[in-house]
Amino acid sequence: MQYLGQMQSGGYPMIDLLMLEKYFPGGSLDGGIELANRLDWGLTVQMAGLEYVVSSGDEPILRTESKDALQTFIYGLGLAYAVLPEDLFIGLEAALEKL
Repeated sequence: MQYLGQMQSGGYPMIDLLMLEKYFPGGSLDGGIELANRLDWGLTVQMAGLEYVVSSGDEPILRTESKDALQTFIYGLGLAYAVLPEDLFIGLEAALEKL
């Protein structure tokens, strides 16, 4: 997503996402969105004026002017799934597909 920015060596200026490169697909916050979307979150990030809006499907779930807050939110959500053992994640994904 264009709004998330690129991970730089040493982390972001205000926050340090210590497990990003180790656990997230591609070592990026986009990888966290990818994991959540594999579990039917339907996450999107858009700009509305000066605000970042994260939506799940058509439902806004976060609105902020702070890029740090946006990145921290995506990091937290993605990390919850990224640390799961792969077989457990795949099982969860399969269970959701049956619903």
